[in-house]
Amino acid sequence: MFNLINVGYEDIVNDELEELYLLRKKTFKDRLDWRVSCIGDREFDQYDNKNTHYLLGCYEGDLICSVRFINMNHPNMITGPFNEFFDYSAPEDHRLMESSRFFVDKQRVKSLTDTKLPFCHLLFLGMVNYARSIGKKGILTVCSKSMYIILKRSGWIIKIESIGMSEKNEPVYLLNLGIDDKSQENLMKYIKRHHYCEDDYLKKWPLHL
Repeated sequence: MFNLINVGYEDIVNDELEELYLLRKKTFKDRLDWRVSCIGDREFDQYDNKNTHYLLGCYEGDLICSVRFINMNHPNMITGPFNEFFDYSAPEDHRLMESSRFFVDKQRVKSLTDTKLPFCHLLFLGMVNYARSIGKKGILTVCSKSMYIILKRSGWIIKIESIGMSEKNEPVYLLNLGIDDKSQENLMKYIKRHHYCEDDYLKKWPLHL
């Protein structure tokens, strides 16, 4: 069974937080070689705090994927370290959320021989469903060109707010991710091409398959 839930920083249990930081280090430092803050084999920074909520996706009890959310009226990566990449004035609006630290653990997914669930796109859909469930109006995020292409191909309705250059002199995209009905419908269609499920289950939050 796949479960996708939300949990606040102050509510997450220590073992879950340790595993999350471990998988983030494997993804963002070891595999992608991002300039991130690590202590030992854990990756975390000042944006992991009381203003943070996480989506956690677990398959048969094992953490597979996650994303971090912070309301735009709190300090976040778009107004912090990413600010110098873009010609963009980020709105300090609590109805908008910044998403960061999106990952799907490739090693764990490859080890799953009993399922073909599209975990990446289930996490996309979960982001939409969660944002809708708490009355938000949109999600802002920064991503690479390759992730932008994945997002576009998923059918998610997205708007490019700005394009900049990273510290590696590579293009980065500041996106506004829609949480409208069409975005939700398109993501559900993509998922059902790989794993059929009734729409009523896919529209729910939390997500259980």
